[in-house]
Amino acid sequence: MSRSAALLAIAAALAAPASVSAGDLHGHVRLALPGLTLPDVGPVVVYLESEAPTSAPTTPPAVMRQQNARFSPPFLAVAKGTDLAMPNDDAIYHNAFSFSSPNDFDLGLYPAGESRAVALRHPGVVRIFCSIHEAMNGTVFVSPSPWFGIVDADGSYRIAGVPSGSFRVRTWAEKLPPIEKTLRVGGGEATLDLVLGTP
Repeated sequence: MSRSAALLAIAAALAAPASVSAGDLHGHVRLALPGLTLPDVGPVVVYLESEAPTSAPTTPPAVMRQQNARFSPPFLAVAKGTDLAMPNDDAIYHNAFSFSSPNDFDLGLYPAGESRAVALRHPGVVRIFCSIHEAMNGTVFVSPSPWFGIVDADGSYRIAGVPSGSFRVRTWAEKLPPIEKTLRVGGGEATLDLVLGTP
């Protein structure tokens, strides 16, 4: 190989993006509130925000069904940009809508066997209702990143596929104030335990 070809090969290698190994973040969330358990305070989500530009994977569609005049499941967590499909499995008409700006939408009236979808492009909480059935309500938490996990009843959570980098770890719970931590992830397994409800 000539000297000029070797220099070009080195330059190309230096210009290529470095590979980033991904790993899992897991841990436990507990309440500092005597007499209460995690199910008492409703869904809790742990999510990450990158402190630097990070390549994020494509988010798959999510589904919230309309069954027995209820939204199923009644709670979802998705990444921003996710398409939310809302099939009507009932033998009656439904009209799913939300006033939660800037993710507000109205899918209109549609019959059994039909499905309509909405793109949830902005982070935040989306509360969903049916204009025909007052008792129907659902909630979607739209994470700013694809790295999030819903906390289990026993307090455990897991966030898969987290790339190396620095992140702000945040929580969302409808009935509790959020907390925030800074975490450096180097690929592989990482552990972080969190406490909610502290003064």
